[in-house]
Amino acid sequence: MTTETEELQTKEFLKRTEIRTMKKDLQKLREADALEEKDKIVKIKTLEEVRQMAEEKEKKSESEGKAGMEKVLFKKDKEEKEAEANLKNYANEAEKQQIFLLESQRFNLESQIRLIEEEKDPDLKLEKNSILLEKRDWEKKLHSILEEEKKLETEQKFISDREKESNVLSEKQSLEKRRWELEEKRQEIEKGRWAIEKKLAEMENKLKKIDEDYEKNIAEKNDLREKIAEIDRTLREVYSKTINRVEGQRIEAEKERTSARGETAEANLQEKENIQREQWRRAPEPKEKEFLKNMSSALKEKLSRKTEDEEKNRKKFMENIEKMADSGKKNG
Repeated sequence: MTTETEELQTKEFLKRTEIRTMKKDLQKLREADALEEKDKIVKIKTLEEVRQMAEEKEKKSESEGKAGMEKVLFKKDKEEKEAEANLKNYANEAEKQQIFLLESQRFNLESQIRLIEEEKDPDLKLEKNSILLEKRDWEKKLHSILEEEKKLETEQKFISDREKESNVLSEKQSLEKRRWELEEKRQEIEKGRWAIEKKLAEMENKLKKIDEDYEKNIAEKNDLREKIAEIDRTLREVYSKTINRVEGQRIEAEKERTSARGETAEANLQEKENIQREQWRRAPEPKEKEFLKNMSSALKEKLSRKTEDEEKNRKKFMENIEKMADSGKKNG
């Protein structure tokens, strides 16, 4: 009897010892898992910081580049608008109506682009950021559940191995009971994991839909910009016609002014020639009765010859003047 009692006490002692040993082993496993998890968290945090720094640097560079491009485009756009405003002053009524129609169409298209850029795109970005923040929270929960599930599986494996090795019935029963408790707990955790994974899948679908909508907005803006570019090309054609028409009118007016100046100069020259001819034709005749009354016949004959010579010289001079006038007309 004493031997049986001692044997039972010995078994009980061994059982307690094995349980304490098992608890210590589990504690060591948990501590090792905790250290491993801590290292993972540190690494994740470090990678996250690096990623954030890279994103911030990229955003800053992109923002600076965009600001510079907007400044150049604004200056160019301002100069073009000033040139268009000046050209409108020279357009005729038909051209003004065509310009008004084209500019109205362009304004409508630009308004559609502004609606996308100022309302639709920001709304999509806001929704996407909200989903990403929520998704990050759910991912943290999923990470915790996965870690807990992993710990349970580790403990289950340990208990299962101990159960196989144990020869003590009461210990085997205790281990089996614990194993089933862990299995039930693992199943509950697994259900929670499935729910979170389903939630994350829904969020991924929403994010995918947002990206698709954003791409549609980009395509729509590109289509609108192409239409605006076509309108701008048509406007340039209208303005080119206006410039060519005004330039043609200016050249024609200059020709008319040059022609008028030439005709005026020619008329002035002709008038001077006519005056000179008239002066020569109206040369006074000598009053023979008073002047020649007391003159001798020889003197009268000599004076008559001199007068004839002067008349010949006058006619020759007039012929030369007329030749010069004809030559000037031919050269003109």
